[in-house]
Amino acid sequence: MFFKFFAHCRIYLDYASSTPVDARMHRTFPKLSQTVIGANPSALHTEGVQARKAINDARARVAKTLNAHADEIIFTSGATESDNLALVGAIEGFLKKGIVLSDIAVITSVLEHAAVLEPLAPYKDKGLFTMTIPAQHGVIDPKHIIIPEHAKVVLVSIMYVNNEIGTVQPIKDIAKRVRKLRKEYPDKTILFHTDATQAPLYFNLRVDQLGVDMMTLGATKLYTHKGVGILYKKRNVTLVPIIRGGGQERGLRPGTEPIELIHNFAHALAYAQERREEEAKRITDLQTYFEATLVQERPVHITAKGSPRSPHISHVAIKDFDSELLVIELDAKGIAVSAKSACKNEEDQESSIVESIYGKGWGAVRFSFGRKTREGELDRTVRALKKIFDKYKK
Repeated sequence: MFFKFFAHCRIYLDYASSTPVDARMHRTFPKLSQTVIGANPSALHTEGVQARKAINDARARVAKTLNAHADEIIFTSGATESDNLALVGAIEGFLKKGIVLSDIAVITSVLEHAAVLEPLAPYKDKGLFTMTIPAQHGVIDPKHIIIPEHAKVVLVSIMYVNNEIGTVQPIKDIAKRVRKLRKEYPDKTILFHTDATQAPLYFNLRVDQLGVDMMTLGATKLYTHKGVGILYKKRNVTLVPIIRGGGQERGLRPGTEPIELIHNFAHALAYAQERREEEAKRITDLQTYFEATLVQERPVHITAKGSPRSPHISHVAIKDFDSELLVIELDAKGIAVSAKSACKNEEDQESSIVESIYGKGWGAVRFSFGRKTREGELDRTVRALKKIFDKYKK
C-alpha cells in the first residue's frame, strides 16, 4: 500500500521533518540490477564499471534538474554533511591558501539550521568573524548583508526555506546583492551558499536562476530513502574534504557510494521538480483551509502569516501553552506534529526562532503537509485541538 507508515488511521502532519517513502513514485523509476547495486563503483571489473555508470547517470540527472554541470554535483550522506562540506570545506580551503582565520567572515541569519551554525563554532573560538542577519517577520533583507572591511574572504550562507516557520528567503535578491558587493569589493572573495533542503517539492532549484555558488539538498524531504544528499558546488569554488580515506567524488567525499540511494535520489529530485507547481497549488489550498478553520477555534497566531511562506508549513503559536505538551496530546489522538526542528538537541527545550518573534511564554507547533494530506485529516486535527484547548482551559 502507498505509505505503509500511515497505519491505524493516524494522521501524519510532520512532512517538514521527514517524508515517508513513496512506493508508487519509486515504481516509476528505472530499475537497477542487484548486480549493479551490489558492486563497488571503484572496481575495474565489468560489474564495477556498470556501477560507476549508474552513478554517473544519476549525477547527470541531478545536474540536468538543477541546470548545472555534472562535475559540480557531489554526493554525500545527506544535507547535514553537505552543509558541513560547504562551510568547513570552504574555510579549510582558504586556510590552505594561506588566508588567516581572522581574515575570513561568515554571514548567516537567525533562521539557519544547526547544520550551518554548529560547524562554525570551533572556528569562532579561534578568531573567525561571524555576522548574524535579523529577520523581519521571518524574512531577511538582502541589504543587511554588509561586507566587513577587514575581511579578505566572505562566505554568505542563507537557507532557502526555513524548516521551522516555513518562510521563504529571497535567494535571487540575495545573489544579486552578492554580485553587487563583488563589484564594490573586487579584491575580496565572496561566496553564497544556501541550504535548500525544504525547497525541492515546491520551489525552483535551477542554480543559474538562483545565482548561488553552493547549494545543499538531502533525501529526507523527497519521499525517498534517507542516507544520501548532494552539494552543488560551482566549478570555481575550492573545497577541502572534511572526511578522508579515499578518492571518491573527485576526492571531496571519500567512501564507497550507495548506488541505489544515489539512483533513487536523482530520480526523486527530478520527479519533485517536474511536479512542483501542481503540488504547490494543492498544498497551498490545504494550508489556507487549515489556517482559516483553525483560527475560528481559539486565539492562535499563524507565524509569519503575511510573509512569503512555503505552502507545506503552518507554524502555530499559542500564548501560555507548553509546546511539547501539545505535541504529546496530539500524538495520543493519533496526530503526528513537531514542536520545533527535529534536528535540535534534546536539551534545547525552547525554539530560539519562536522566542525571537513572540518573546517568552509562547508555545508553538509546526503542522506540515504532504502528498497524503487531505482536508478530512485537517478537520480531524482542528477538532482534536479544540478538545485539547478545552481540557487545559484556565
